[in-house]
Amino acid sequence: MLLLCATFNAKSQENNGEKLKWLNKNAVDLKSAYLKTLSAQLGQNVMVGLGEASHGTEEFFREKNKIVEYLITDQKYTQIGFEVPDEAMAKVNDYVTSGKGDLKLLLKDFRLYHTKSFFDLFEWVKNYNLDPKHTKIEVFGFDNAGYTNPFERDSLMAKNAVERQTKTKAKMVVWSHNLHLLKDTTGGYKAFGYFLNKHYKTDFFNIAFDTYEGKVNTISVNDDGTSEVTAHQLETPATGFTALFAKARYDNFFIDFRNINPFSGVKDSITNIWADWRAPYAMPIRVGNDFDAIIFIKNTTASLPLN
Repeated sequence: MLLLCATFNAKSQENNGEKLKWLNKNAVDLKSAYLKTLSAQLGQNVMVGLGEASHGTEEFFREKNKIVEYLITDQKYTQIGFEVPDEAMAKVNDYVTSGKGDLKLLLKDFRLYHTKSFFDLFEWVKNYNLDPKHTKIEVFGFDNAGYTNPFERDSLMAKNAVERQTKTKAKMVVWSHNLHLLKDTTGGYKAFGYFLNKHYKTDFFNIAFDTYEGKVNTISVNDDGTSEVTAHQLETPATGFTALFAKARYDNFFIDFRNINPFSGVKDSITNIWADWRAPYAMPIRVGNDFDAIIFIKNTTASLPLN
């Protein structure tokens, strides 16, 4: 038995060494013009999914803002959907398309998305729309407060996104938690991304966001039923994909997993933080099956609330 364990551990270390070597060769530093690399993958796509390991991480939001702005200006994406109730996002859409309302007030009830980064993104979209030469960018929510059944919610969110994309015939970005964007059934259920992948196939490209250490904001519910945003220290994992990513040559990188590589078909975990602070803090995935690419940011901070 001891010999068997030693052999298994040696083989595991060898496999991790091979994976790390491949990572170091293929990862693209976020400090570089990696969005140009992304263009080759997204030029012909219809739907792009941008995930996040949490709804309360500043660096995720800022990097996603940068990607959204790039997809709008360089790749002609015109529909941006969020994991937010459609009624709330409709008012924000009025703001970015016609300037109606007070954006700070409109974002007041966005809970974990009541952040400076969201304010900055919608301000940017509004200013972009002011140029009559630009095709108007619309934002919308594919979620609904009435979707209380967790086993039906993802299929309904996907139905909303597909119906809107079919009607507008536009290139679309969908912004959601990693858990919802899973293409495969690795997580144990059919997620939002599963249904999008079934409909769009290779025209759907999704990116997970992962982190190794730092702080994150989540929702805490008080005894009287009120809730507030609180910061928590992340638990740094000793194993899993995240721990391996943390050893890569770059602290922050983009990596495409679609081609055959040492990770192909391997199931392991990345960071997972729920809207509230509770275990498990990791989520099983098969990179390449569940996500086409991952953006890894080694050290992250809690999102900045909008004052």
